[in-house]
Amino acid sequence: MTSLALFLAVLAFLLAVPIPRLLSRARFRARSPWAAMLLWQAIALAGGLALIGAPLVYGLSPFGGSLHESVAEVLKLLRAADFTALEDLHVLPTHVFALCLAVMLGTHLLLTLLRTYVRVLGSRRRHRDLVRLLSTPLDERRGATTAPNATAVDEAHVIEAEAPLAYCLPGRTHASSVTVLSRGLLDQLSDAELAAVVAHEQTHLHQRHHLLTMAFDAWYRALPWLPTTRYGREAVLELTEMLADDGAMQHHSRDDLLRSLALSTPEMSLIDDADADGPSRPA
Repeated sequence: MTSLALFLAVLAFLLAVPIPRLLSRARFRARSPWAAMLLWQAIALAGGLALIGAPLVYGLSPFGGSLHESVAEVLKLLRAADFTALEDLHVLPTHVFALCLAVMLGTHLLLTLLRTYVRVLGSRRRHRDLVRLLSTPLDERRGATTAPNATAVDEAHVIEAEAPLAYCLPGRTHASSVTVLSRGLLDQLSDAELAAVVAHEQTHLHQRHHLLTMAFDAWYRALPWLPTTRYGREAVLELTEMLADDGAMQHHSRDDLLRSLALSTPEMSLIDDADADGPSRPA
C-alpha cells in the first residue's frame, strides 16, 4: 500500500500544479468548451481524491495489505481500545499523522462545500426578494415578439437603473429563477438583441452553471494556496460564458448577441455568490 500512497501523492502533485497550468493555456478551450469543462471537473474530482487518498493510504498501510482490510483492522482496534497492538503492527508517528491529515483534509473540504452552499443559497434568496420588490416584469413593454424565447423575455424583471445590466439569479427550481434587465439596457437594445441576451442568461440557468461555479468556488476557498483551485475557478467562469454564448447562438444571430453583450455592463452576469465575492463575471 505504500507504493499506492506514493502513486496518489505524485498524481495529486501533477493535478495540482503542472496539468492545470497547461490546461489553462490550451487553445482547444474556445473550440470545445464542453470538453474543457469535463476535463476540469475530472481534475477537481481526481485531484481531491488523490490529495486525501495519499495520506490516508499511507496511514493505513501498517494495518493490512488492502484498503478494506486496513479499515476493518483500524475499526476493530478502536472498538477494543487496544492501542498496545500499534507497536506490534509497527505503526509509526508518521502513520498516525498521515491519518489525521487525511481526516482533517476531507472534513475541511466537505465543511467548506456545505458552508459555501448555505451562504450562496441565502444570498440568492435575499437577492431574489429584493429584485421582486424593486423591479417590474417586462411583460408587454416591447409588444409581441416572434423570438424563440419570447416567454422568457416577457418573464424577465426590469430594475430602474441607468447602467446597462443583464444577469440571472438561480432558484431551487427553474420556475423560481429570475432574469434581470436594467432600464438602461432596454433603452439601447432592439427586440432581437434583447432576446439574444435573455437567451444567454437562460442558458446559464438551463445548464445549471451556478452549481459548477459554486463547487469550484468552494474548492478554491478550501485550498486557495493550490494553483489548480485558482486556475480551475477562473477557467470554469470563462467556460460557462462560452457555453452560454453557444446556447444563445443556436436561436439568435452572432451579431445580435455580440452587440447585446457589448452593451451590457461586464461585471454582472450569473449571480450565485454575490454576497461573498460580489459580481465578477462577464455577461
